[in-house]
Amino acid sequence: MEKHTATHLLNWALRRSLGPGTEQRGSHLSPERLRFDVATQAPLTPEQLQAVESAVQEAVRQDEAVYMEEVALAHTAHVPGLRCLDEVYPDPVRVVSVGVPVARALDPASQAALQTSVELCCGTHLLRTGAVGDLVIIGERQLAKGTTRLLAITGEQAQQAREVGQGLAQEVEAATERLSRGSRDVVEAQRLSKDMGRLTDAVDTAVMPQWQRRKLQAALKVLQRRANTAVRKLEMRQAAQKTQELLQRHSEGPLIVDTVSTESLSVLVKVVRQLCEQVPSTSVLLLSPQPLGHVLCACQVAQSPTPAFTAEAWALAVCSHMGGKAWGSRVVAQGTGSTADLEAALSTARAYALNQL
Repeated sequence: MEKHTATHLLNWALRRSLGPGTEQRGSHLSPERLRFDVATQAPLTPEQLQAVESAVQEAVRQDEAVYMEEVALAHTAHVPGLRCLDEVYPDPVRVVSVGVPVARALDPASQAALQTSVELCCGTHLLRTGAVGDLVIIGERQLAKGTTRLLAITGEQAQQAREVGQGLAQEVEAATERLSRGSRDVVEAQRLSKDMGRLTDAVDTAVMPQWQRRKLQAALKVLQRRANTAVRKLEMRQAAQKTQELLQRHSEGPLIVDTVSTESLSVLVKVVRQLCEQVPSTSVLLLSPQPLGHVLCACQVAQSPTPAFTAEAWALAVCSHMGGKAWGSRVVAQGTGSTADLEAALSTARAYALNQL
């Protein structure tokens, strides 16, 4: 009963918000949710979805009486605003009217059916709209051109969905503030970028108001772009600093094998790339020690029509020595491993390269 009456309110709210040309194309009720297909001229905007929900909420708050009466089918003809599906109805037929007695609703002069929900319906309904409790549209998609399918929940489920939406909105607001403050280092910036991704996944899958989901998705898309840009800038800045430090320690030669202090494999790869850009005749392999004995590895071989060895094989030789793995191409590669003896890993890197040159 609760969801059946809710579909009538939803049908009325859609016509009120989108215009009289908005027609129901079908509906289905289950204990968990209601499905409502409606003919629309265009996909619903977040503002339209919110307006529809607000109209239903107002009708629920008003706790209006739901009138039901069987009348001769002929009496329902030519009533402006009366909703009915394209199907054969019995005679007499039941009329369900919200807030207005059926006799008045069917009086063409009253225009009542243009102002409230009046439908031909043989189903079971609540006696008052307040018993619906609440309604939240939790999903919306295009079935075909001109037809939109809405998914909605009612009662306590709807109230819980609003709480979830409010909680996620607060998380997005907090993430916005974190991004505005800026990040102190690459690790913090990367953490924030990942948090944006996790928050986006949460918003995408949560049972929450669809209008709010769409707005938060749009906001998170902008925030994710800003967070990624901040990561790239900090990585490039840190990589440039590390590159200059290494160039001061190493004179020009065929090989640079060394360690770099960074918690980011992305930064390590950028340092290798920048070194090879400044000394193209040099092959570079860098290791970065991490907590608990973990080690990051990145390498690139010197630019040559016929390189003596591949970056992937070089990284694999070193990372295998550390019990790890490597991946990449003939020119650039990266990997990870674990070792308590970093000098032995560096010696393996030098020996492999020198044996190939």
